[in-house]
Amino acid sequence: MNSAAIVVALGTMLAPTALRAADYCDDKIEPGESPDGKAMAMMSSMLFAGLAERYCGAPPMPLSQVFVVVEEAHGCGPRERLEAKFKKAMEEGGSNVTTTDELVRETLSEDGSELPQAEVDRRAKAAIEAEMGGCSELLKTHKDLQDRYRNPPKWPAEPEN
Repeated sequence: MNSAAIVVALGTMLAPTALRAADYCDDKIEPGESPDGKAMAMMSSMLFAGLAERYCGAPPMPLSQVFVVVEEAHGCGPRERLEAKFKKAMEEGGSNVTTTDELVRETLSEDGSELPQAEVDRRAKAAIEAEMGGCSELLKTHKDLQDRYRNPPKWPAEPEN
């Protein structure tokens, strides 16, 4: 029985690190850690906000607010730390994208080439209708992001039962 426990303990310690779950509140992908869903949620939320603003008439929402909402949704916080983290990343040149317009253009220019604005508009409108449920769905998502920014969760996060 003791040898079984030792084998299990050794197996756990020596198991491939690819089995490790992602740490949602750090932004580093460590060796063997798969990219987490937070990054995908961040990009899609920012893209949805940008498309809603540019093509559906939604009021402007700073990318920093989208960042904070997604981080909070993953249990990271408190808000002051998240806002400082975003500000520091922007000051350090973490991204060349600073507006939702730039984000839409960069995302729709898949290969990094400069597209004419008419082609960006065509691709965006096609994606809005075919893949995102139209402007009504984008506007709902945008409103949800704004509401969640205005009404932050309590910190520290309450444990799930």
